[in-house]
Amino acid sequence: MIEPRPIRFDVDTWIVMRNDKVLPKAVIQRVHHRQGDRYLLFRWDIDPQKRQLMNVVDSLEKANDLVLYDPTPTGVTPFAGYPPTTVKSPRARP
Repeated sequence: MIEPRPIRFDVDTWIVMRNDKVLPKAVIQRVHHRQGDRYLLFRWDIDPQKRQLMNVVDSLEKANDLVLYDPTPTGVTPFAGYPPTTVKSPRARP
């Protein structure tokens, strides 16, 4: 499944959405360091004092990849559609 891209909130902050269409799953905050930028991954909560630091990585992509989907009630990931195919259908016209 292709992960959705984080939503940019400001110049150094991104919101990560997963299962819930309204509530974020995580917040990524960029901090500038003399050895390069670092991305702090926080578990999101409406109350900033309750946000938990989950990881520190060196790229936005790595931080986004660490945010998982919640399991569905059946334990199966939701269907995201069929992948594109290169095989022609027998009904397709030449």
